[in-house]
Amino acid sequence: MGGLVLRTSARLILIFIISGIVITFLLSWIIEFYKYQNRLVSVQDIENLIQDVIRVVENVYPYDKRLKVAQEIKDEYEKVRYSLKRKLLPIEVFKVVQPLACIVKDQNLRFLTPVEPVYSVLPFTVTVIDGRAIITGSAVESIKAGDELLKVNERPVFELIKALLPYTCGENLHVREQQLGQLFQLIPEILDKKKHSVGIFYRQKDYNITIKTSAGEEKNVTVKTLTAMSYPRESSQYPALRNRYPFDFVREGDIGVFKFGTFSLSGTTYNSYREFLVNTIVQNRDLKYVLVDLRGVASKDFNIFKEFFEHFIDKKISVERYISIINTAYNMNVLEKYGVDFTKTTDKLLKIRFEHVFEPREPIVKADIWVLFDRYTSNAALDFVYTFKKLYNAHTIGEPTLMKINHTTELNSRYDDKSSLVMTFPSAVISEEGIFDKILEPDYKIEISTQHRIDYLRGKSDYMYTKALEIIKDNMGK
Repeated sequence: MGGLVLRTSARLILIFIISGIVITFLLSWIIEFYKYQNRLVSVQDIENLIQDVIRVVENVYPYDKRLKVAQEIKDEYEKVRYSLKRKLLPIEVFKVVQPLACIVKDQNLRFLTPVEPVYSVLPFTVTVIDGRAIITGSAVESIKAGDELLKVNERPVFELIKALLPYTCGENLHVREQQLGQLFQLIPEILDKKKHSVGIFYRQKDYNITIKTSAGEEKNVTVKTLTAMSYPRESSQYPALRNRYPFDFVREGDIGVFKFGTFSLSGTTYNSYREFLVNTIVQNRDLKYVLVDLRGVASKDFNIFKEFFEHFIDKKISVERYISIINTAYNMNVLEKYGVDFTKTTDKLLKIRFEHVFEPREPIVKADIWVLFDRYTSNAALDFVYTFKKLYNAHTIGEPTLMKINHTTELNSRYDDKSSLVMTFPSAVISEEGIFDKILEPDYKIEISTQHRIDYLRGKSDYMYTKALEIIKDNMGK
């Protein structure tokens, strides 16, 4: 009798344990299913998002061609709208709306690539240069920063670039290449995900990767995907290619080199930047020549360069510029910034004169200033170089920019809470007379190869920097 009671008790305990496990897994699945359902975007919400893009182009985009471009977006959307028959995840919405925004062909009007913690990503990041993909960071031992990516699951890089380019925006291929890095890492989501699924545990997927090491050896490795949330933690264990600091200084004899990265004057950065400038200038008052290295800088805050330049002038200087803005309620803040009192919407494209005013700022150093820039220099950094060229003859070095002198500016962003997508768009355009489609050309042009660019990215050598120093030295005393 006692044995029967024990056996019955054991069965009940086992049933209770199994039931608990089943209920736990069932509840976990229900929670994950609920999260999944909340992430889905309805067809109507996608429609509203596209209409929002069209309204921005029609009412804010600062060109006369805006209505024509808006109609092109409408026409293209009509071709795909009837294929939208089910709810989509944010990454799928991105794949629908980004090609429509890209019709504008402006790198400043686009959707930012969405990244959710649950996304599957390749365990490395890349930068694309002239069709070649260089590993910049890795979360696995078998792939090193500096290696070149050749294939992903037997698909060569040029095919992957072709497949991902529709989700980039810009005036030309080289501009759009700069947006490919994040898209490459999201290949498991953007190119390879065929169906929706809900799971409690993350299931890794194997990828066959072909790389060429920095030493030139070609090899095949198998890696597993990670979640977007886990990649930063895993990649922190391995060396990455070094990014440029926001601001730095090195001295090359009589030449002081100020190197800038892309940053904004916000939070504590402003104070640290001011402290950097003052301390560096005080400690190097004997400088005869200064090189301002703005390669790759895409900062949107002109004050970064204004405050720097004011340490090297001894009198007030003003430079006249023009900007175009549509007179609409959407642009009230921008119009006010440039001294226009908004009364009513006229939808007229206004051309507004303004000035960059530079006033001497202590401590002051009298030095011969040169500027180095490359094809990736853009936004406010490009504006500074253009303004500098108006003030100093034959003192710029580098290569022609990809961004035009008359580029869109005064960027705004809009978050769509239904799709979790962020759209950036310009509300003004620089409008210099007679240079509508012109790019910024240096006074001293340096021819640079793809391999030179890759060696610079890898930190092996800096061909353009070396040539720039040679040019300055050749012009000393002239």
